[in-house]
Amino acid sequence: SAPTAGPIATRHGAYQYFPCAGDTAEDLYLGIHEQMTTVESHVATGHDADLVVFDGPLRHRNDPKAVGYVKTQQVQYLPDDQQAVVARLAAGERTPLFLIGGRGTRFSWYVRLPGPRSQPLSGVVRLELPAVGAVPAAAARADAVTVLLQRFASEPHKDPRAPQNLYPIGGLEYRLRHLLGDQYLMERALRTAAVGR
Repeated sequence: SAPTAGPIATRHGAYQYFPCAGDTAEDLYLGIHEQMTTVESHVATGHDADLVVFDGPLRHRNDPKAVGYVKTQQVQYLPDDQQAVVARLAAGERTPLFLIGGRGTRFSWYVRLPGPRSQPLSGVVRLELPAVGAVPAAAARADAVTVLLQRFASEPHKDPRAPQNLYPIGGLEYRLRHLLGDQYLMERALRTAAVGR
């Protein structure tokens, strides 16, 4: 959040500075996600695919091709009696659509991916579509996405976050970690450069 901060030059390259609203862990978390959303949106606009799956909520993206893919269930959006339906989903089944308001209204639904069940929400993910257009079109889109996702669900012997961490997402994460290089070397370079400022 420092107004005079700038890029940090290290012997391994320069690291850009992006300001955050404050210095708390939550401010930094939100700042990172804001930059991630900006980069993902830029990359997605360069493709002519019929479907773009964002790893996480839509975060104000209203592209009709976009689908938000939420792997962890930290917020309960449904009343308890309806939430019980989510726990009873079989592999490949989805819940009916429901609306999520607030910062950008979205259609949302839950899906259970194939795989072992160690607890009631094992393999359950939540998806989002921009709340534009007619409900039947959104439901048809939800059906198509639900069927498609089953093909990409990971397996426990290949990914400890299976089945939620889809193979394409896991592959991208692996590639990005490789491109970043050794995290300890990077941290040491950043600390050394910060001390020299």
